[in-house]
This record gives sequence, C-alpha cells and structure tokens, in this order.
Amino acid sequence: MERARSQEFAPAGVESPRVAATLGPVNSSTTGTAPAPSLPAPPPRSTTIGRGVAPELWPYVALFTVLILWGLGPPLSKLITAPPLTASFLRLWTSTIGIAGLQMATGARPSWLTLKRSLLGGVAFGLNSLFFFIALKNASIATITVIGALQPGLVMLLASRIFAEKVTARVVGFTGVAICGAAMAVLGSGAQVETNTVGILCSIGSLLCMSVYFLASKKARVLLGASEYVMGVMLWASITVTPVIYLGGGLEHFDTISRTDVFWLIIMLIGPGVGGQLLMGWALRWVPVTTSAMILLGSTAIAILAAWPIHGEVPTVLQLLGGAIALLSVGMILNSSRS
Repeated sequence: MERARSQEFAPAGVESPRVAATLGPVNSSTTGTAPAPSLPAPPPRSTTIGRGVAPELWPYVALFTVLILWGLGPPLSKLITAPPLTASFLRLWTSTIGIAGLQMATGARPSWLTLKRSLLGGVAFGLNSLFFFIALKNASIATITVIGALQPGLVMLLASRIFAEKVTARVVGFTGVAICGAAMAVLGSGAQVETNTVGILCSIGSLLCMSVYFLASKKARVLLGASEYVMGVMLWASITVTPVIYLGGGLEHFDTISRTDVFWLIIMLIGPGVGGQLLMGWALRWVPVTTSAMILLGSTAIAILAAWPIHGEVPTVLQLLGGAIALLSVGMILNSSRS
C-alpha cells in the first residue's frame, strides 16, 4: 500500500503544516479488506490570503521589492566611510544576529539540520563576497558587472536540468535582451573595461558562486522556512569570510567607524540585508529559480538610477536607455513566469 504524500501550500510569510492525506471509507462487506487510501484533491489556486495556498501575485511583489532593495545596496554602501573589509564584517555579522533575533522572538531555535541544509548556500554566498572583493582590486566595476550579468543565463541552463524548470523561448529571448540592457547601462557611462587575469578569474568565480547560491537556495527552501534558511546562510557566509577579513586587517579599524557609518549600516541591515534576504528566501519557494536570478539584472539599473540623487552621478542617455531595457525585460520575464 503506497502512502500518499501531501503537498504543502502556504500564504505569504507563513510556512504551513503539511496537509494530511485522507482515507476513503472501509467497506469490508464487499471487499473484505480496507481499501487503499485515496489522494486528496489539491485545493484550487487562489489569489486571496488565508486559504492555505500561496497567493499567486505575492511572490512577484516580493521579487520586485528585492530588486529595489538590492539596487539601493551599492549606492548606500558608498556612503559608509569605514574600510570595506571592516564594513563587510559588520554587515554580515549584524545581519546574522538580526535574523537570529527574529527567529528567537518567534520562538524558533536553529537546529543542526537547518545549518546542514543551509551550508552550501551560505558558503557560496560568502565566497561570492570574497571573489567580488578581490576582483575589485584587479578589474574595473564595468568588467565585473558585465561578466556578472551572464549569471541568469547560467542559472537558466542549470535549473532546466536540476529542477526540470520549463524555459520558454520567450523567457530566453527577454533574458538575452536584459543582459544586453544591463551591459549598456554600465558601459554607457564611458566606463573602461580594464582587468587582468586575476580580475577575470575572480569575476567568473563570483558569477559561479552566486549561481550556486540561487540553486542551493531553491533546493533547501523546499524543506526549510525562509527565516531559518536565511539565518543559516548568513551564519555560514560570516564564518567563511571572517578569516580572510582578519588576515586583511579588517578587524583593526573599528575605531574609524563614525556615527554616520552606524546609521547607514543600520539602514543596510534593515533594507538590503535582512529585508532583502528574507524576501528573496521566501520567494524562492514559490517561483522558478531562473526568474529569481533575473533580479540581479534589474537591480543594476536601479543602482545606477539611485546614484543620481544620492551621489549626484548623473546617468547618460545611453545608461538610461540600457536601464530601461533591462527593467522592462525583467518585468516581462516576471509576467511570463506568473502567467
């Protein structure tokens, strides 16, 4: 007798328990034995909250919010005057502590199983940060961004094999257009594509690690809640980068942190840090990982636009055109995925 496995549905922000399988009535007079358990019909899809089914639109609202928050990350980080290694150390560990605090406030406690299932995603996220930092020392921002723009294409290729996600020609086409738009938004400022061998290798390493992060997160979120998974990811990422930060002298400059730095670190913690990670972690459970990865292309355009009022960096017409192309393409992909 096969045991029916129930399918899990959850509304936004809530991890629902599994729905128990129901048993059909027993008619021993006709069969003499109990019939096999019948599979319950899955509940109809709904766009309302509270019926046990994830609202159809909310995951995409979450992704759009992540696009904005992660796009604001680079220009806001530029307002922090502390050394980059010191600021990175504080951002990672304060995010870890913040998410752990939210876990404890809701009565949840991290388990070894949670840490085990979030290990790959956390290490990949931490290594991505390290590769990105080293690449900054050996390549221009334009080089790193253009190479990183290829990441959604790699995720798309791997996701179709690992998760059997169906990728339509429409999504492939808009992905290519979005990549070109993001590259145009970066190169439109006249930024020079300068690098060396180390810069190229580290940029590729950052691309690969971020791809692994998205794929590992998609797999882990099937079994873990958003907050517990993100807490595990941030913990492993913090542990991964701390030795490198220590060797680089990042723990020797805490006296350089000003009150203004503390303010912007808190803003980064609430917005792109905890807020962005939790929203992305939740959305990954309900949308194709290929769609989630596209957010990075849209956030590039947001970062360029946000740098205008924050730092007075006026974008060129070519940058505005490239940013508009990237954002519209990402929007079309989100709409196609939702449909």
